[in-house]
Amino acid sequence: MSESQFINGNVVMNGESVGNSLSDFTSLHLQSIRRLTITVEVLDKNNNTMDVLQGLSTGGSLSVDGTSLIRRTGTLSFVLFDRLLPAQNNLLWITNKIRIYAGIDDLRTQNNTTTHFCLGTFYITEPSVSIAKDNRSITINLQDRMGRWEDEEFENTVIIEANTPIAEGLKAILTVMGETEFSEIQSSDLVVPYQLEFAQGSTVIDAIDKIAKLYMDWDAFYDTEGKFVFRKMQLVYDRTIEPQWVFDENSPLMLSFDENYTYKGVKNRIVVFGAMDEKTGLTPRSQADLIPSSTFGSDAVGIRKKVFVETTLTTKEQCQAKSQYELWKASNLQESASIVTMPIYYLDANHIIQVTNPATKEVEKYIVDTIALGLNISETMTITAHKVYYDDIQLDVQDAKVEYIIDKITNKGWLATPEARILQYYGLKGNGTPLVVNFEYNSIGGTTAYTTGYLGTTTQTLTVDLVDLGSATDDNGDHHTNKGDYADRIIGHEMVHAVMNSAMGMAKTSTLPTWFKEGSAEFIHGADERLKISIVEDEAINDSMLDYIIDRGVDLLNGGGWISDSNEYSASYVILKYIDKNMKSGKDMKSFMASILGSAGDGAQALKDAITLNTTFTTYQAFVDSFKANGANFVKTKITLNLTGDEVDTGSIGGIDHRGTVALNAEDIFDESKAVAGVISTGFVVTFNRP
Repeated sequence: MSESQFINGNVVMNGESVGNSLSDFTSLHLQSIRRLTITVEVLDKNNNTMDVLQGLSTGGSLSVDGTSLIRRTGTLSFVLFDRLLPAQNNLLWITNKIRIYAGIDDLRTQNNTTTHFCLGTFYITEPSVSIAKDNRSITINLQDRMGRWEDEEFENTVIIEANTPIAEGLKAILTVMGETEFSEIQSSDLVVPYQLEFAQGSTVIDAIDKIAKLYMDWDAFYDTEGKFVFRKMQLVYDRTIEPQWVFDENSPLMLSFDENYTYKGVKNRIVVFGAMDEKTGLTPRSQADLIPSSTFGSDAVGIRKKVFVETTLTTKEQCQAKSQYELWKASNLQESASIVTMPIYYLDANHIIQVTNPATKEVEKYIVDTIALGLNISETMTITAHKVYYDDIQLDVQDAKVEYIIDKITNKGWLATPEARILQYYGLKGNGTPLVVNFEYNSIGGTTAYTTGYLGTTTQTLTVDLVDLGSATDDNGDHHTNKGDYADRIIGHEMVHAVMNSAMGMAKTSTLPTWFKEGSAEFIHGADERLKISIVEDEAINDSMLDYIIDRGVDLLNGGGWISDSNEYSASYVILKYIDKNMKSGKDMKSFMASILGSAGDGAQALKDAITLNTTFTTYQAFVDSFKANGANFVKTKITLNLTGDEVDTGSIGGIDHRGTVALNAEDIFDESKAVAGVISTGFVVTFNRP
């Protein structure tokens, strides 16, 4: 708008004006007498000013919704003149735009300088003409430029190639439609993860919506000037941020204040799973946690988790954006405020306001979500807003824990050392297949690590829990719970699964009984500590507890279901030790695994055959019967447990209780001092999937 059109006036766009400060705007709105002018600037399709209408508006309303693609909508009524009728050469024609200003006179100045606040730039969607004997009027419905794209369809198929930066993808969509008015399209490293194709006849707004929502914490809209904006949402704020408006305790403009809270939706952990990649079998995953010591962190309220499964998300980056965005929304009381006030014309969605709560007298800051205001002098403004969340309420940063684990794997043999033990005693080695190490954040004492293989692909994942395994400080990974839970032993357990999957193939291992796979994994490092928890009470073996373990073992041998508690692992461990102690002369676990590997049968049958080929039992049933009859005595007489202290030998296959020549305690099982720095793995191509 030119200076000649607003003599002695200032124009304010998006709450900003050269030469004016927020204090100027505040004092202007707080005048005891407010002289208001609604001005409508009519623009042609090239943004040239066609006319300026002042004093013709008889009413109307505007709404701003910061959560919607179409951010600004409204209605406006005029006294009807012929030049306002919907006709090609008239002002309110389909190709024209209108820009609405609310002007407030500064009655403290000699010439009553007017400041015009831009309320938005709109397209006319539905003009309605009313003609009566005593009155002629026209009412127009308004939407910002995004509304135009609801009905605009692509004439030709539009393709956005994979790995196109998302900002460039949006520009491409808009440029195809002739859009040139860009205010702020923020660049980033984020890309379109897969090819997007928008068919003939699909709408432009659907394309904008799809690209904008590839990453949940980005915002797309048109500003008050009618220019396109795409930028990353600001989810947390510095406490020193200055608000655009302050409603203090005695604010003359605020007419009412209501605030609502909710406990129901409070979460401090968000887990997001994307779509499984059909080629690799991998599913992208991200987990976002609130700092445990925060107001609603796990230290204060326990773990409150919500899981999202989003098949539209195909990359870890997308899942990360989703998890962080959802955590931001859910990790608080979701305080929402509704404020009725005299209109404050420069406020916009996502502006910060400060409010002194009339009831509690507490001062809080809020982010404006929506605004609704009437355009007459007597009309009010209704603001909905949510409480500001500061930068001291943030995601739990696990970088140091991740680097600690990666260092131990890379330089202290946390994968390579158990691989050597597995090869030595089981005769199995990985086939050079991919192993992706993932990191997540669970509760203390939960699932500390797990390996996942996939049918149809050789890629596997090893997922490590940062709460347990990331809290240690030494080479063994002692996180000060139980020596059986040393990180190197837990990862050694998981490497048995990874090596078996690679060496035998997923088709075979997927049909092996769970007890055998878990028992083999426990046996490689020894699980006497776990067994003691299952059967020892008051420093003595409890017969009823031992009988339960043997009964569980028999049930598993007979095909019973896997319960997945610690006792199941103890029972499986005892079975494997029983197998090893009953080998035929010249046979061992290497020959046992070789029998399974070489069998043409599935895993279940191959295991039964291996028992009859390598042990002293002529039938599988004879083995089951023997274990049932002798299992309890075997534990008491053949498994050496230290009932009053730490194990001198953990019971591993390489220790003195079985195939070794010296006792191996918790620190000796995997000796990090013998690891070769830089040797990550001998049987896998390992990649680290950092959070």
